[in-house]
Amino acid sequence: MARSGVVNVYIKEVGPRASWIFKLIFEDLLGKQLTLTNDMSVVASGETAALNYSNENIPGVPCITPHGLLSEKGIREQNIQLSEFNGLPVFFPVVGGDMPFDPFAVSFYLVSRYEEHLPFEADSHGRFLSASSLAYREGFLDKALVNRMAFLVRDLISDAYPTAEFPPGEYKFLPTIDIDIAFAHLGKGFVRTYGAMAKHLMKGKIREIRDRVRSMRGQRQDPFDNFDLINSSCADHDLKPLYFILAGDPGAYDRNLSVKNKDFADLIRKLRDAAELGVHPSYGSDNDPERLKEEVRRIQSISGATIQKSRQHYVRLHFPDTYAMLIKNNINEDYSMGYADISGFRASIATPFKYYDLSAEKETTLTVVPFMFMDTSLSDYLGLAPEQYPEAVMPIIEEVKACRGTLTAIWHNYALADDEAKHKAFKEIIKLAAAI
Repeated sequence: MARSGVVNVYIKEVGPRASWIFKLIFEDLLGKQLTLTNDMSVVASGETAALNYSNENIPGVPCITPHGLLSEKGIREQNIQLSEFNGLPVFFPVVGGDMPFDPFAVSFYLVSRYEEHLPFEADSHGRFLSASSLAYREGFLDKALVNRMAFLVRDLISDAYPTAEFPPGEYKFLPTIDIDIAFAHLGKGFVRTYGAMAKHLMKGKIREIRDRVRSMRGQRQDPFDNFDLINSSCADHDLKPLYFILAGDPGAYDRNLSVKNKDFADLIRKLRDAAELGVHPSYGSDNDPERLKEEVRRIQSISGATIQKSRQHYVRLHFPDTYAMLIKNNINEDYSMGYADISGFRASIATPFKYYDLSAEKETTLTVVPFMFMDTSLSDYLGLAPEQYPEAVMPIIEEVKACRGTLTAIWHNYALADDEAKHKAFKEIIKLAAAI
């Protein structure tokens, strides 16, 4: 009788690609202990649930024929033609075995972001376009396809080994906040304050001038200071938000206050007591490890917290340089895996995973935590009204729950501002996502 906690996989050669993707599927997504072996007798014994990942025949053991991608080295254009299996889009067809395609090769291609290592046409910020992705072009960006691949593998093994129990997994929800601009008015200094007021005056925006003056005098809450609302809304559902703090020097795309500003420093210390903190590397820190190192140091110096989590400003990702820079600065978790312009699953997975460096052909120490939707995607790119936000993200929430994954979402305090409609939408989404 097969033991329930272990799966033995027969594979002729255990290379770094196979080792990484099999661990992801079996250990991270299916919660099983994995053994990869080239000893056929181990899987043929029947003592443990097993899978044959080869072109050879092992009687009684379910088989998946390798496509070949996991045995390759280097990066090249792949011939991808989609078909359908059990209602799911699949590719990398194979002959023989118990599936007409290789789910491990599919998963490796998607999670490694193989296509983003190939030449592509970038947007104005140097980013890979969502419209260029296979998932967008083929209409499965809203599906956690890799989690679904794992379920197909689970069902194949369960049919052959009924006692091989698979734990159900645990759904989690993580609300995250990017602090690109901490305050609308506070701490801006003479030049920025009176420059802004002069522009308002020229445009006849008297109310904006009055509100700015009242905020500076402490007679009115700063419009971007909605952190108590965020923290209390999360606490109502036993959630702890994660804040990413932009601590870089001022620039065209870096508009936050200096960390030397008392109001900003006080805010960082306040958030440290109510939430987790991470770094939001400045636009100008891209490919500059020393600048990132300084920004991490600034946050740690003020907060007293150890900063090991990061999300790229403007979610700018360049493979493999961005992740190499983060690893060099002792960042353990990155939260940039998603698109700025659309909701969905950039890596086709709803679960955190270890980054595989295709350029070096090795698994790294960096955990990638994908995000699925962002407030400014809904407003700025999709043009939705706040009242439409909950309905728009509900299919994504349901998909992550169905896959027992980790739902990660992004809000910006400046985008929430003092807009009551956006506050209502924020609270509703928190409630929907927190519900088990």
